[in-house]
Amino acid sequence: MKLSRIITLMLAAALVALFCGAALAQDHPTKSEHPTKSEHPAKTKATAEKVDVSKMSGKELYKTRCKVCHTADSDAGEYTPMSLIMEQWEEFFDGQFVETHKDVICPKDKTKKVTDMFDKDMLKKIKKFCVDHAADSEQPMTCG
Repeated sequence: MKLSRIITLMLAAALVALFCGAALAQDHPTKSEHPTKSEHPAKTKATAEKVDVSKMSGKELYKTRCKVCHTADSDAGEYTPMSLIMEQWEEFFDGQFVETHKDVICPKDKTKKVTDMFDKDMLKKIKKFCVDHAADSEQPMTCG
């Protein structure tokens, strides 16, 4: 019983970092978020970000939305896909994420909660990445 509580807390901390990273990433575009020459110059920054975020892989989302807060020395604790086993990641994203992050204020935008920074598609991609590269998966990954 105590082990499952610890795991739940670890997952909660991981999600907080995930959402914090998402907020921070909005002001610091990745290579994939920079407009190309072929893009229409009239596109606004918000439109470009929305399109780019929807095209991002689970790994990219994890690195820009989760990893930013979940570093080795962070209060939220360091989390990588191989911090948990596949079943733990499934449980975390299927119910614990919202519960553990619903009251966490986004550090980049104090008017929003961390849970407001993700849509269902983003969470689905991040969940798949974490499960596919969990500690007991065939390809564990740190997402370093």
